Amino acid sequence: MNICLETEILYQISLVIGSSSELSPMLQRTARTLLRLLNGTSCAILRATPAAHDGQPAEAACLLPRHPLANPSFHAFLLYGSGLAEQPTAPQVREIGDTHFHFYHLPGFGTLVFGRQGEALSQTLQLAFLPLAEKLAQAAVACLIKDSMQLAASVFENSQEGIMISDADNRIVDVNRAFSRITGFTRDEVLGRDPRLLSSGMQEAAFYQALWRDLLNHDSWRGEIWNRRKTGEIYAEMLSIAVIRDPQGAVKNHLAVFTDINHLKEHEAELYRISHFDPLTGLPNRRLLDDRLRQAMAHAHRTEGSLGICLLDLDGFKAVNDAHGHKTGDILLSTIATRLQACVREDDTIARLGGDEFVIVLQGIAGPGECDEIMRRILNAAATPIRHGDITCQVSASIGITFFPSDDADADTLIRHADQAMYLAKQSGKNRYHLFDTQQDRQVQAHRESRLRLAWALQNNELCLFYQPKVDLRSGEIVGVEALIRWQHPELGLLAPATFLPALAGTELEIGVGQWVIHHALRQLARWQAAGRRFGISINISAHHLQQPDFTRQLQDAIARFDGIDPRGLELEILETAAITRLEDVSKTLLECRALGISIALDDFGTGYSSLTYFQRLPIQTLKIDQGFVRNMLTAPGDRSIVESVIRLAQAFERAVIAEGVESMQHAASLYQLDCHIVQGYGIARPMPPESLPAWMESWQIGATWRELARP
Repeated sequence: MNICLETEILYQISLVIGSSSELSPMLQRTARTLLRLLNGTSCAILRATPAAHDGQPAEAACLLPRHPLANPSFHAFLLYGSGLAEQPTAPQVREIGDTHFHFYHLPGFGTLVFGRQGEALSQTLQLAFLPLAEKLAQAAVACLIKDSMQLAASVFENSQEGIMISDADNRIVDVNRAFSRITGFTRDEVLGRDPRLLSSGMQEAAFYQALWRDLLNHDSWRGEIWNRRKTGEIYAEMLSIAVIRDPQGAVKNHLAVFTDINHLKEHEAELYRISHFDPLTGLPNRRLLDDRLRQAMAHAHRTEGSLGICLLDLDGFKAVNDAHGHKTGDILLSTIATRLQACVREDDTIARLGGDEFVIVLQGIAGPGECDEIMRRILNAAATPIRHGDITCQVSASIGITFFPSDDADADTLIRHADQAMYLAKQSGKNRYHLFDTQQDRQVQAHRESRLRLAWALQNNELCLFYQPKVDLRSGEIVGVEALIRWQHPELGLLAPATFLPALAGTELEIGVGQWVIHHALRQLARWQAAGRRFGISINISAHHLQQPDFTRQLQDAIARFDGIDPRGLELEILETAAITRLEDVSKTLLECRALGISIALDDFGTGYSSLTYFQRLPIQTLKIDQGFVRNMLTAPGDRSIVESVIRLAQAFERAVIAEGVESMQHAASLYQLDCHIVQGYGIARPMPPESLPAWMESWQIGATWRELARP
């Protein structure tokens, strides 16, 4: 014990003895005698141990530090919490060495012990002291508690860590100065409020559920958390929470102690940036590239996807550096890096290896065609002149590409393969890309040549539309036609769409061809409507075209070009196998089309995994049964069952249904029996140019083969 507390205990004991009006004159004299004995005594309060009555505490008392004014022959101390008794008991004397220890067992406190060298206190003095023992113990304990509370309060207020105490209902009951310094909230502003006022919103509900689960099971939690200051600034803190319970085990308080670690997080982020990013361009460096590439390869393995790994080297960069200096060279590199980022998707990675070399990791590349479109954008971006002050610089890029898992190598080898292909691109004349695999390279070049040739065909009116009728088997009425694109190739003749449309997938040219189809179909619709023909035209729309942000506006503009046209005669057919990635956006677009009076049909229903998803979430009015099922339904019971199931599904949801691929009137009869009455196919009519349609309509009505279907 410290000397100040020792003196305070003696002072409190003297007050108890001197002010007690309940003591008889004899006891007062006895008390004064004891006070003289206690004056200058070395006093202590010891927390009791299970061996409190085995002599060890008394022996320990002999070793206590002595008060400077202490009587060397006398000791006094309280064994707090030891030997608790319901009633006071007579003093006991025990001799240890040359010291007599007098034990007074006090209810609710413990044992008060006096030790005196030489003779023991007389029996009269021992008994006279008993009424005072409890009051002396109370005085001593009160001093200790007061000192402890003052110490705790001092620690609470002067702690550099923020401290917050909440009640059992998690309402704040006290905070210290450090809390206000860290959070910006004063004590008065938070008292009675829920600690959630500090929440940043950066942790999900599952985080807090785990936190409270730990408090419930373990009475404590420790970890990092992001909170919000009064100013709105988000900061990181290291937080420890402890549950305080009453003697009955009920939650009384929650004690939260936290430290602002924002500066550590900022320092950590800075170290991460320095070690993982290129200081000039801000792009990932080789170290981060290696990590991202390995993660992308693992993801591709799990999802059976693919990656494109591209190595890009600038052509002519050294000449710019030599002619204009390194500062201009750095500006050129930074500008190229920014342009490259604009050419790729958010999930892709662009890294700078050093010098004028960059690596691009393309996620989920569907095939060479999609890669070609991205490479074209990158080559154009790299070749665009860069102006800096009075200086204009221009470089180009040579790119080598390899595909994973077609090239099933490790990360380092993939980059090396891309590097080899890049050198082949340089040798071939620069400002181009080259595939590591020669077979894929030939395929890509063929795709590219096909697209270039088709772009020429689009500009030179080599494309045309044929129309295949749809008929109602109950009445023989022509209810519509489907517009089907053809290419009137000057050397190869009339080409079906399957020979050239796949090369357009995912490209800007695909959108251009789609706009051409819409325009020419609307023009023909306007002509037929003006001639009194009321059947509609359906056109096929690709997923890539449909997902363009301005699709509805472009469609409205196309309709507006034809005066008097009724847009209710137009129907859009969406392939069920189309890869629609933004389903909510497409649904909104189709609803906008519906508002214009345009009908929506789901084509090739039943052939893909998304059938029911599209049927449920898109505003579909008509289901078209895939021609593969219809064509085989006469010989394959399974296909017939699928056809029947689609018909029943359409009826259950009050959707129209049409069967395509009707190769014969036997197919038509079978569909008629299944309550599918709208059909199209070669058994009805082949696709034909619009000028051939009137003659066919006349022969169809004259032949009237549909009448036989309704007969028993």
